[in-house]
Amino acid sequence: MKLRLKSISVKMTLLYLFLAIVNMSIFTIMIYENQIDLITENSKYHIKERTEEFIASLHKLSSETGEKKIFRLNDRKKVIREVADIIHNKLIGRDSLIIFTEGGDILHRSRPDLELGAQDIKNGITAIANLDYSGRRIYSTVDEENFVISFYIPYSLYLVGDTIMLLKIEMRDFKRRLWELYRMIGVILVFLAIFHVAFAIIFQRMFIRPIQALHEKSLEISKGNLDARADIKKDDEIGELGMAFNNMADSIQDKIITLQRQRDQMEEEMDVASGVQQLIYPKIKSDKRFSYAIFHKSLAKVSGDYYDVMRLEGSRTGYILVDVSGHGMPAALVTMVVKELFNQAAPLYEKPDDLFRYMNGEIIDLLTREGIHLGVYFTAIYIMIDEKNVLSYCNAGHEQALIVKTGIQKLVPLSATGGPLGIAAAMDGLYATSALRLEKGDKIILFTDGITEARDPQGKEFGMTGLKDSIRRHFRLDCERMLAGITGDLNTYVGASGLKDDATLFCIEVK
Repeated sequence: MKLRLKSISVKMTLLYLFLAIVNMSIFTIMIYENQIDLITENSKYHIKERTEEFIASLHKLSSETGEKKIFRLNDRKKVIREVADIIHNKLIGRDSLIIFTEGGDILHRSRPDLELGAQDIKNGITAIANLDYSGRRIYSTVDEENFVISFYIPYSLYLVGDTIMLLKIEMRDFKRRLWELYRMIGVILVFLAIFHVAFAIIFQRMFIRPIQALHEKSLEISKGNLDARADIKKDDEIGELGMAFNNMADSIQDKIITLQRQRDQMEEEMDVASGVQQLIYPKIKSDKRFSYAIFHKSLAKVSGDYYDVMRLEGSRTGYILVDVSGHGMPAALVTMVVKELFNQAAPLYEKPDDLFRYMNGEIIDLLTREGIHLGVYFTAIYIMIDEKNVLSYCNAGHEQALIVKTGIQKLVPLSATGGPLGIAAAMDGLYATSALRLEKGDKIILFTDGITEARDPQGKEFGMTGLKDSIRRHFRLDCERMLAGITGDLNTYVGASGLKDDATLFCIEVK
């Protein structure tokens, strides 16, 4: 099972485990150090009391042998033996005794295996210094590893002189008391562990589980289960949080249901709008002069692209392709306005640039309210072909149209000369009409930027290069098949990502 380090339960468990270990460790160290010091000091105090008795006995021995002559101690060995007997009776029993001089000469040892180390000699000299300068008769050291207390007692003996008595006393009950301490610490640690586990369980039930329940229910809501509610029955802040969560969930559910109803209503309205918009697109059929092919795909149910064909006086034919800024319903509504303006004005203007000046002024008036422009505009290209196949055109910020000169196998662009319609009246001076003659077999390719700005899964645009390359591969085909080849190349290029804008391709072939 994978450890979820981001889970609050795991984080709280790790934090609590860390605090519990630190707490138990500090508690154990405090008890151990305190008890060790207590045992050691008690042992030292007890032995010092007995040592004081021993020193008093030495004083008495020194007084009786040196003054009253009660004992016939006229030999150094007898004096040392008498001192050893006193120590044996009052202090050490089977423990260790060494009597030595400052120079390290051993005068007596209680057991043959006892040795006098260099550190012992140094400690003996320290004991003499303590006696001389502070009057303390006993200097002691503790060997905690071997449970031995060493006492260094400087004393001047009758017939012997200055000596140092080293008592190495094994603390026989120290080990026993230490093991008792270990057992006591073990019991305390078990108790603390049980306490911490119990506290952790209580903390888990009181705080972690309600939070986890809130988290689980919030995930259910995020996955679409709007009926999920937290069942937290508490009279504290967590209970209030659960109630607030449930109230929030109720509010979200109500709002989502309302939004779903509104969305369904909008979808129905968009379906109606799409059907209405389809009515504005002309049903274009080939005739004896021209063949046509149209590819049109909207990003949403309604489109901001608009194309139209109009039969004009004098065997002229006008073609317009419009790309409204933005998407969706606002753009679709503008296309309907453009259709109405185009149908009214196209028969009245013989030159494309004059038509665009009129439409620019009308659109600006329609899209301006109280001196504020609504920010909607569109690009357009309008071409007009007369009875002699002379093509006149004006481009208002739109993509360049392409003429496929089949006879010479060349692509000729129709460059843009003006800015978009509906932005400002100052654009009127930029519109200009250009003309060229078409030959039999020439094809005119009109398109919107939804074609050239289509991107592959890596984000690279199809572009004019991709479109021209595709046209070169299929230009020998008729309009229908050439357009099918271009759209096939485009779909292969964009792959599963699909088109991200309204896209229109309009092919006109001169017969």
